[in-house]
Amino acid sequence: MKAIGLLFVLFLWACPVLAAAPEAPVMLEGPIWRLTHLRGLDPGRLGGAKRPVTARFKAGRISGFSGCNQFFGTYTVAGDRVVIGSLAGSMMACPEPSMALENAVHAALAGTFRYVLADQRLTLLSDTEPILTFQAEPAPTLEGVTWKITGSNNGRHAVVGPLPGTTLSVTFTRGAVAGSAGCNTFRATYTAEADRIVIGPAATTRKACAGEGVMRQEREFLSALASVTTWAVDGGLLDMHRADGERALTAIGP
Repeated sequence: MKAIGLLFVLFLWACPVLAAAPEAPVMLEGPIWRLTHLRGLDPGRLGGAKRPVTARFKAGRISGFSGCNQFFGTYTVAGDRVVIGSLAGSMMACPEPSMALENAVHAALAGTFRYVLADQRLTLLSDTEPILTFQAEPAPTLEGVTWKITGSNNGRHAVVGPLPGTTLSVTFTRGAVAGSAGCNTFRATYTAEADRIVIGPAATTRKACAGEGVMRQEREFLSALASVTTWAVDGGLLDMHRADGERALTAIGP
């Protein structure tokens, strides 16, 4: 029995220890960063916001949501320094305290910062003093959500909302996209890799709906859907663009 016990101990000693795979290090570019701290701002203002303030760094362009509007700007990185230019974006007016929050974000999120990455957090510092702190959001998913379209490109350089009384929607599931085109339902195939996507021609039902506007909207929506080449999800909003950079579709999740 002692010999068997010794052999068992030797077996355990010889076997490699199966350790959990280390978590991939977080990078500045790629993740959607949710703002958790802004110097001088009451933390309750961030926690009580209806939608989180976010930022994303990608290929020299920063974009996100600043409390009321979407924003975008440029940035450069040199060593542990990031230089963020002035921010621009949509100009919708929101009630307080959303506008005050947005103004504070725009004022703080521009200039030269030293950045530190640790434990899925991004801290932007002015030398040694933290100015903004962000937490990396879980990777966004395109599938398994019924996205309600809030805007689609009409092919005339304008993104317009659905006509009253109509619903446009898309659901992506295992290589197939289906939904409502406002009158008919549709189905198409798609392939996606990272933030790139290719959507095939759509097959639709053949119902004719009253009003030329509804049928025209359907044609324009399906054309916009077929033109999509990139996608991003930020704060529950789906944003899809064409190859030329023009916005094709916007949608909101449940």
